[in-house]
Amino acid sequence: MRNHGFALVSAQGLEHDQAAKLRQWQQNLVEQLLFSISVFDGDTPSAERQKIKKNPPNILISNPDMLHQGMLAYHQSWETFFKRLKFIIIDELHAYRGVFGSHILQVFRRLRRMLHYYGANPQFICLSATIANPEEFASDLIGANVSVISESGAPISERDFWVMNASEVSMTAAVTRCLIHAIDNGLKTIVFTKSRVSTEIIYRSLSDSRPDLAKRVSSYRAGFLPEERREIEHQLSSGSLDGVISTSALELGIDIGGLDLCILAGYPGSMMSLWQRAGRVGRRGSPSGILLITGTDQLDQYFARNVEVLLNRPLERALVNLNNDHILKQHLPAAAAELPLMHGDPYIDVQEHLPTIEVLESERALLKSASGKQWFPGKPRPHASVDLRNVGGSFDIIEESRNAKTVIGTISGNSVYRECHDGAIYLHRGEPYQVETLDLRRKTVHVRPYSGNMYTMIRTQKETEILDVRKTRTVNSFVARLGLLRVTEHFIAYERRRLYSQELLSVEPLDLPPQSFQSIGCWIELPPDLQSKLAEQEKHFMGSIHALEHATISLTPLLALCDRNDLGGISFTKHPQLPDGAVFFYDGYPGGVGIAECMYNSFEDLLARTHELISVCPCEEGCPSCVHSPKCGSGNRPIDKIGAQLALSILTSIPESEPQPYEIVGPQQRPPSALPKRRTHRRQFHTTKEL
Repeated sequence: MRNHGFALVSAQGLEHDQAAKLRQWQQNLVEQLLFSISVFDGDTPSAERQKIKKNPPNILISNPDMLHQGMLAYHQSWETFFKRLKFIIIDELHAYRGVFGSHILQVFRRLRRMLHYYGANPQFICLSATIANPEEFASDLIGANVSVISESGAPISERDFWVMNASEVSMTAAVTRCLIHAIDNGLKTIVFTKSRVSTEIIYRSLSDSRPDLAKRVSSYRAGFLPEERREIEHQLSSGSLDGVISTSALELGIDIGGLDLCILAGYPGSMMSLWQRAGRVGRRGSPSGILLITGTDQLDQYFARNVEVLLNRPLERALVNLNNDHILKQHLPAAAAELPLMHGDPYIDVQEHLPTIEVLESERALLKSASGKQWFPGKPRPHASVDLRNVGGSFDIIEESRNAKTVIGTISGNSVYRECHDGAIYLHRGEPYQVETLDLRRKTVHVRPYSGNMYTMIRTQKETEILDVRKTRTVNSFVARLGLLRVTEHFIAYERRRLYSQELLSVEPLDLPPQSFQSIGCWIELPPDLQSKLAEQEKHFMGSIHALEHATISLTPLLALCDRNDLGGISFTKHPQLPDGAVFFYDGYPGGVGIAECMYNSFEDLLARTHELISVCPCEEGCPSCVHSPKCGSGNRPIDKIGAQLALSILTSIPESEPQPYEIVGPQQRPPSALPKRRTHRRQFHTTKEL
């Protein structure tokens, strides 16, 4: 091993766990196989980093962030290592999907470009147990052909799977009771939630109802400081903690000890996530159990009624966008800083990306050489401005006491407006804090301890603009389109609600700048007679299409590997660029990740499932199990469940004559008076992603 380099690129948070296992092998094989190991991540001290560069180990364990910021940006210091590199192992391959995967795709393109420059051609080895299209996905991600080894020799212990429908009670109360019962009966338990807020509320509920368990259980999520996460992982592995309540942050393969029970607080959004989370228990050969507690969410209720469908569902196809111009714009200056861009580059096709390069030239992010054959970065170290994980970077959350200021956590830029605006209640390890100031310039959130029994929810309004149309097709009685949209979100107010009863206490106004981004979306152009047909049955037009929008989004994870929070939706009774109304669906990330295109291609199946969902729900006026959304910016008003059923029947019927597409009025052709007015026929869907 002394003459070979060996790099291990893993998902964030696995580096030290994997290093510990390899060091056990190192000790046991010292006479047969001599090799060195180092970890290179954000916590590696500066002196240790210099030592690693000067004398590279046989096995280097790192992560994509450090590969981007610490290795490719300073590749001259890594020349010896790159030239010796023989293998690159990518663990937890499925974690590199969506917008994060679109970033990592660009990082791996740049890595292969750099290795080519240094004359190295290492073999990629990718690992994943929960993905339906490993060959296609891995090939897209690393930009090379792969061969799939699909048989696993890993032992699988006995596992029981239960589904408990908690639609009639509080999800928080049901999960808390089950967790307490499990711990009282000696079961080491992990609870997975679908949001940071849910994680903290369940932990707070357990602490309030059983204070004696507060120190035996911990919350765990993105936003905790690295040392906090490591301490919790160590306590779990050593057995000093009996339970943990986590977001997807513990979904990856960290060894957190011998857990007996996995409680899922709601269907996690995909079969991939379900089995990843279920795989956290029974890892040491002992029998284990998985308990799915379904709440009032539409997808939860769909599976509560169809348990066999749930257990027999195949894994989903992972999506990564090969052509996200928004992300490409961030990585081209970084690539140019590593090696100048030029025609004939086998890894970055300058001719194909010329329109994007010209935009970067106009922004002075790229500079063309005097010969016109090369491009250089417009500023030094452009890598620093690329955040692989968060839109808008991250913000430090600072607790201010009388004598000191302490950073207690972080939050991503795409979540800070919703969770850390002025007046918001922020929960950290079950302790509430009130936000005093959100400083957008310094990217800091200043908080103070809070003693009340309240939480907050944001209210927003959105407007959308069609920038171009890329595909059009006729689906039964409506025209469907796919195109580029500009979405603008206005943060208008926030609700103050009582912690457990969810009683609305007040609505407070907010003064925050609107946020705009461009993304790929699809939309249903409503037939011109739909409104009159609904009116004949005395149904509310806006309420009907608003309910249709919510229910359709809720079932999209059945078709694509995504969570409902990855999507946005807006309903219009009359859109200024169209002759009539429309219902829009769009990827909730700049540039898109492929979900809207999947919806566009599957409208027939998706709307049929949506109609069934609404029809079988026993409620009379609409509820969270069919047409209500927990993150609706207008508080699920107006909503007309029966009108949505009728609208879906009309949209999915075969008309006497095929609807004809029409030319869409472009954004540059409209007078200012034609722009959408705020508060006019607009409904939104929350578009943030739990990391």
